Amino acid sequence: MKGEIYFLTGAPGVGKTTTAEVLASHFDRSLMLDVDEFRKFVVKGRSEPSEGWSEETTLQFHLAHVAVGKVAHLYAEAGFAVVIAHCSSVESVQTFLEYAGPSHVICLRAEMESNLTRNRERQNKSFDPLDIEHFVLSLGETMPRQYSDAGFVVLDNTKLTISETVQQILLSKTSI
Repeated sequence: MKGEIYFLTGAPGVGKTTTAEVLASHFDRSLMLDVDEFRKFVVKGRSEPSEGWSEETTLQFHLAHVAVGKVAHLYAEAGFAVVIAHCSSVESVQTFLEYAGPSHVICLRAEMESNLTRNRERQNKSFDPLDIEHFVLSLGETMPRQYSDAGFVVLDNTKLTISETVQQILLSKTSI
């Protein structure tokens, strides 16, 4: 039996990674994939967005989404539930879908004050969350609108616990 593929996206600090971990633990066989970890496989010449966005940065993110899509497809075909959590553009997710196949794409969103607070309280990152607060402010409202316009599920998790968020994801059986 083919496994389900879930791609969680949204602004930084909205709860993607924590939700993905709990969602993945819901299944008997599951795999979590991280787009940024695939980018870290580049030993020499890795282009970091913090150094300024370039054509090379675009290429490396594109390749990472293709690779994660292919791996997700492979594991789903073997019966694993696959969960990805990444702050990705609609275009990048569409690239992922070309290789992964049918997947549940959910854009998490939270009211801005809640999103900012969650970002400031994060301790599981290798960077200071305050350094990316401008992304929370710019993406917190635009991403959900873009995903909704593209026909993807947008889930407001402002007042939901992680478990409630996972239950809502499992109930929304829309896949693209």
